[in-house]
Amino acid sequence: MNKVLAVLCILVGVGGCSKNSVGFSIDNPTAAPLHVAIDGTAYDIPPHDAKELSLRAGLHTMESATTGKLQFLVYAGARGGLINPTFSPYVVVNEVYATNATTARGFRPGEQAVNIDGVEFKGPFVLSDELFIDKTWSYGVHEDFPHELRVGRDSKGNIQGKVFAKDDFIRYVESGEGKPDLSARNRKDAPPAQRHFPQAPPLPTFADAELEAKTAPLKDIYRRYQRASTSDEQVALQKSYGPAVSELVGVYAAKASKASREENEKYNTLILQVGNAFGQSARVVE
Repeated sequence: MNKVLAVLCILVGVGGCSKNSVGFSIDNPTAAPLHVAIDGTAYDIPPHDAKELSLRAGLHTMESATTGKLQFLVYAGARGGLINPTFSPYVVVNEVYATNATTARGFRPGEQAVNIDGVEFKGPFVLSDELFIDKTWSYGVHEDFPHELRVGRDSKGNIQGKVFAKDDFIRYVESGEGKPDLSARNRKDAPPAQRHFPQAPPLPTFADAELEAKTAPLKDIYRRYQRASTSDEQVALQKSYGPAVSELVGVYAAKASKASREENEKYNTLILQVGNAFGQSARVVE
């Protein structure tokens, strides 16, 4: 399903967003109207439609039939993405654009299997059904992949992503593979989507007392960031995050070769968990 890269012109200039507001799209992939209230403002979204909105960094409220009443944080300077009150599955598809087939092979994106209604699809796919889905795509649910991209003359290949609602994803894959009934023949009845807000596990504790002490500043920044309800506080912690990681990396590098496998795994878990938290656009506050 590779696309065409048209080497025609140079795209320049990308508009920036204020750190104090983040763009989201409340999407309704279902056949029924969706009613959501955010900060007391009601949004009525027709079937297979969406509502674009901008939310300031900080604490907000949400209420819907599927989510119930909850509070959530929006983070300053975040990339935004989808608000998914129906907890429906969405799939990001990464496609190659290239000037020729040889170049396309060099830009092959990673593949993984995703399961939808009991049917496995394997390809450059990433599946999510969380309430907040961070934007990792160029083309939204209600946009099409372009047939061509216009880029600089030196560009030979590119990878672009688009996010699909479930039914659109199935049609896209079936059309590309020439198997229009693949899902219908193999699908299984799935239970209704459930309200779920996965909680981050506790941060790991290191057996090495010195290493544990050196992780304390990063752990403190992480815990404070999880509760930071103002833009100023969030931005200050974002600025502290990089130096805290750099300092820990220097300490760990001197110990890594002699550390146990368990300690090394703990370190990787810590760096990944904290990094993911600082990459979030929004999170539910329980």
